[in-house]
Amino acid sequence: MLTKIREKIQGVIATVILLLVVIPFALWGINSYFEGGSSVNVATADGVEISQRDYRAAMDQFRGRMDPAVFDSREFKALVVDGLIDQALLVRDARARGYRIGNERLGRLIREKPYFQRDGKFDPQLYEALLRREGMSTVEFEARLREENMTGQLQAAFGETAIVTEAEVTALLRLWRQEREVVYAVVDPERFAGKAVVTPKAIEEYYSARADAFRAPEEVRIEYLRLAAEDFVKKYQPSEDELRKAYAEEAARYTRPEKRRASHILIAVAANAAKEEVERAQGRIRELERQARAGADFAALAGKHSQDPDSAAKGGDLGEIGRGVLPKELEAAIYVLRPGAISQPVRTEFGFHLAKLTGFTPETRKPPHEARKELTDLVRKRRGEERFLEEAEKFRNLVYEHPEGLGPAAQALGLAIQRSEWFGRAGGAGVAAYPKVVEAAFHPEVLGKTRNSDAVEINPETMVAVRVLDHRPAALRPLAEVRAQIERTLRLQQAGELARAAATDWLKQLQAGAALEALARSHALKYQGPRLVTRERLDGRDRRVVEAAFRAPRPQTGRAVYGLADLGSQGYAVFGLKRVLEGRPEKADSALRERARRLLLSRRGIEYYALYRAGLRQKVDIKIYQDRL
Repeated sequence: MLTKIREKIQGVIATVILLLVVIPFALWGINSYFEGGSSVNVATADGVEISQRDYRAAMDQFRGRMDPAVFDSREFKALVVDGLIDQALLVRDARARGYRIGNERLGRLIREKPYFQRDGKFDPQLYEALLRREGMSTVEFEARLREENMTGQLQAAFGETAIVTEAEVTALLRLWRQEREVVYAVVDPERFAGKAVVTPKAIEEYYSARADAFRAPEEVRIEYLRLAAEDFVKKYQPSEDELRKAYAEEAARYTRPEKRRASHILIAVAANAAKEEVERAQGRIRELERQARAGADFAALAGKHSQDPDSAAKGGDLGEIGRGVLPKELEAAIYVLRPGAISQPVRTEFGFHLAKLTGFTPETRKPPHEARKELTDLVRKRRGEERFLEEAEKFRNLVYEHPEGLGPAAQALGLAIQRSEWFGRAGGAGVAAYPKVVEAAFHPEVLGKTRNSDAVEINPETMVAVRVLDHRPAALRPLAEVRAQIERTLRLQQAGELARAAATDWLKQLQAGAALEALARSHALKYQGPRLVTRERLDGRDRRVVEAAFRAPRPQTGRAVYGLADLGSQGYAVFGLKRVLEGRPEKADSALRERARRLLLSRRGIEYYALYRAGLRQKVDIKIYQDRL
């Protein structure tokens, strides 16, 4: 019985299904349900419409976070539209298959979102305020959340229906546990650096051929206002009345509920047992009750007669328990006992119980003076966040209504105008580390017309508005400024080429019969002697050598197979594969075998899902309006 009780306490451990997330953004198609039929579409797919608003919202997720040339490319825009089409088709098919998210589950999903919680509890006012700030109604948000979780159910189904045989698991383990005996020597480019010759002409040609690489990026310097909840939290000083009220409201936080320690004896009988069987069990428990009340040792009786093996081994001890853990009938019997008292026989779904209260810890509550600091922080956080939400709306309106400068908003809200260092479209330090701030600074309306940006929310508790102070267009850096950098690059390139040439020559000598250890010694190379390696637990240089060794063909007739491994900036490794030892799946423990099974299930689920997505597209006529992208 204790085992089942523990399962109730711990919850059901769900099976983890590994799925590939192939759409790089969440649901956007829901907007069309709230816009009416007049929106411009960028694509259609058999009655499914992708609106220009949805497309722009999806593109905005990437703006300022990637190379502008890539962001503006037709290929990238096509990828975004394809993702939206796939998502819309997926939503439609999920509905057709009967996937639904009920109101109860939807409510639980919303309540569990941490950004809708205050002090660990769902706050309806915060929920509505945050949605208002995003310009979204609760209806729209809840529709999005329904669809997101509905399609998630469909995706998970592919992982749940995948099948993997024991033979496939064994085959994968045989590969995983295969060992290869490898030797290698490292050819370091540094040994050839002194032989590299870089001429002025080579530097000039490199500079001319790669002018774009030496172009100083476009940069701006901004002034900005920052409105943050943390500032209001720090400034707020709670009154004594507020602290008393918070203490009363949060009584459960400062209360340790009553705990009881009990032992029991169980005579098991099924809930649907025959009358005769129930009567026999009842007779046995009454006899044990008689013995216990007559002075027999309760722990000894439990150890000998109880049919709950978990507790019987401990003299019937159930440990310290609180409310809501035991079956309600047994809990009720225990909670009316005095220490040392024995209950009447009680029937639950498990059978008949006899309980004894062996310990009692009364309810305790932390007094207000001990909780004062915590209460102060709690009230400060609440009031500070409330004030932030009030001021955020003013902040948004002021920077919009006075686009000529940040002064009016700063004066009205008591904020300081701050300045940034120079930064480019890739971002920078401080406030420029936030992609939304960078995007706002380089927006044509802000950059070209020297006006305020709109209020930018960089996280749920911080807003920023920016104004460009200075702008430096992209420009080619002078050769004199980058000459040393180019010379260093060319010297490293030459050293790498010389290292590869030497490694290739030594490889030919090995293939002709030379010994790697002797060759390494004669050329003062770093040598790694024979060792067995596997595909797992690799890092750094060894990883590249081992990966190359596992790509190499098996040695034949006792002769090693030689090859080259590219180590990047560390040069090259000349390696020899001496022998291959087959993996032994029977040596794998249950954890490794389960890991292999999960990997295969994941891959198969991904394959099924990819085929399913491709099938959805094949069934429909897709039209994309390129001129609207």
